[in-house]
Amino acid sequence: MSGTEQFSGLTMPVFAAFGWAGEDTALKFAVNQLELFIKTLHADLSREAQQYFPFFGLDKKTNTVYLSTHNTPEEGLFIVFSARPMFLNMTLSVLNTAVLSKGYKLAEEKPADWHRLITQLGNEWAVHFQQQQVDEETGEVGNYQDLFKDSVISFDPDTAETVTSRAAFLNSEDRWLIPFHLSRRYPSEQIGIMKTQVTSVLSDEINRLLSLVDFFESRTIARKTTRKTKSKAATRPSPIVVASEDSPIVSKPIDTDSFTYLATLKPLHIRKGFINLTTGHWPFFALNARAGSRPVTIYFEGRYDKEATVWRLQPNDLARIVLGHTAQSWLEDNFAAEDQIEIKAFKSIEGDIQVRLAPA
Repeated sequence: MSGTEQFSGLTMPVFAAFGWAGEDTALKFAVNQLELFIKTLHADLSREAQQYFPFFGLDKKTNTVYLSTHNTPEEGLFIVFSARPMFLNMTLSVLNTAVLSKGYKLAEEKPADWHRLITQLGNEWAVHFQQQQVDEETGEVGNYQDLFKDSVISFDPDTAETVTSRAAFLNSEDRWLIPFHLSRRYPSEQIGIMKTQVTSVLSDEINRLLSLVDFFESRTIARKTTRKTKSKAATRPSPIVVASEDSPIVSKPIDTDSFTYLATLKPLHIRKGFINLTTGHWPFFALNARAGSRPVTIYFEGRYDKEATVWRLQPNDLARIVLGHTAQSWLEDNFAAEDQIEIKAFKSIEGDIQVRLAPA
């Protein structure tokens, strides 16, 4: 590849070349354009992303390009971009046994964070846990089956916990290797229209993957350890008052990192798009003693609502979840007066709050 060439975008001839048989000149042109693309993309990454992925290059065996956390991609995490006539495929992969073990262990300890980091990327992404068998004599690795291979939509919390637990167990056995892949396809016409802006768009997408990359990197384990070294007084569940609008006040300890609560919906709640919690729940959401509201992310049926807020109502400090438009429409379509709704709230590693809603 000439050092004087300038990247002008991944045009349709680049994608078409991978569908032609025997067109060596066309394929050479396409691979050259991919190499220009990955060089430009790496330069356009944020400084943080460049620190995560300092290495990039062309894999001549597969005619794909990659970003990598290690000089040898298979030793860490890497993102592969492959062009086909109809799409550009972007895949984050982890193949190293030790790195996988770290990630799966933390995923088992923090299942809510693990699930959120994957599913919040959007329904365009697909998850793949691949079960591979390692030959005990030769060390050769071959495909055995898929533990899970589907859209993020199907990766619900229960499925995530079950599959990840299975992956962690099998990956700890010498005869098995459980690679993890997360992929998204972009239509080739869409990429072609972007021209040089494609690297900016993909740079933003890569920034959204960095927290997930942390799950497999040792610095995440250090961060988790720091959280656990807090004093017992800071982490012990504190007794707080829990009450409903129609029942007597009951004293019950609520964990400082998560809680589950069943609320009974009234006609006004459904019509206006809000869910009342209790006076005892507000301290879980409060940013400080004077705070009157707190933004939260709502998760329901594989979708996210990032416009929701929890309000502190006066004079009794009742906590109220005020839904965004997406979640409000779902509430109206799926619930009637006196139905119960299950609320599961938890604080992520980053300190954000996610609230999961489901029929009781």
